[in-house]
Amino acid sequence: MMRTEVKLIDETYTIRGEKVDVVTSARFDVDSGEQVFDEKLDNEAILSAFDKYRNNHGIISPERIKKTRHSFGLSQRDFATLLGWSATTIATYETGSLPSIANNKILLALEGDPDVALPLYDTSKESMTERGRAAFEENVGTSEVEKSKKFIEKGINALFANTNYSEFSGYNAFDLKKFSNMVLYFVIKVPKLTKTKLNKLLFYTDFTHFARSTISMSGVSYARLPHGPVPDQYSLLYGSMESANLIVEKEISTGKYDWSYYVPKADFNAKLFSKEELVVMHDILERFKNMNATAISALSHKEDAWIDNDNAELISYDYANSLSVLNN
Repeated sequence: MMRTEVKLIDETYTIRGEKVDVVTSARFDVDSGEQVFDEKLDNEAILSAFDKYRNNHGIISPERIKKTRHSFGLSQRDFATLLGWSATTIATYETGSLPSIANNKILLALEGDPDVALPLYDTSKESMTERGRAAFEENVGTSEVEKSKKFIEKGINALFANTNYSEFSGYNAFDLKKFSNMVLYFVIKVPKLTKTKLNKLLFYTDFTHFARSTISMSGVSYARLPHGPVPDQYSLLYGSMESANLIVEKEISTGKYDWSYYVPKADFNAKLFSKEELVVMHDILERFKNMNATAISALSHKEDAWIDNDNAELISYDYANSLSVLNN
């Protein structure tokens, strides 16, 4: 019986006219020292070479193509129809064939922004199956209301682009969807939550998470105002949530005072958050849920983040480590 062993060797493959060098495993006859055929190892070597080529040229992988297709809820046939390609093209891409340069650009664009598919859907939906149309509309949202929501979301995300990945965003990128769900978490958990208290809960949440993990949760920037730190452009942010029917502001008049609070109109999406982020929100809720707006504002005035900055100035997340809540 032949005795064999597996060794690492250098191999060179030619892919699209380019030589690709990889270190891979091969099987050898122990007695003769000659390489023997091993279909599994040979296939792994070829796949390794193709993966290296993809990485070198920014070509989307078969796994990422499948994930993108699944994000729309589409079969290979309906995904091909959406793109104006043949079903065979999609099948070969998902089993390892390299996309053309033009098709690769389209797949990368879809992976990065699902809304790229909307104009494609408008021209291809009549040729898709009924099941495919239903899945696409459920996963992307094609109604005029949904399109308006996406337009607003893109505009607001762009508004915060200048501070993304800076000390004023907690070295994160602003995410309206995540910010909105942070708001929903507190509006759902705290009855008749006022805007003033909500602003402080968000501030302490983002800055506490930064202190624990060196990155903010929402990527929103905070500004110093007379009543304490607040999310920058908070009126616009809450207004966009009202337009999207996520929250609604209720007004109360007692004759002597007029005040308002928020009521939730949507459910909180916990899937957008890590376990650590959920823990931070829970901790902040427990710390402040019984404190009224006046008390939490007064506490925020004792923070270096508020004391050291002038009115309307953005607050660096570097102040997170001096938060009073970290010492209590």
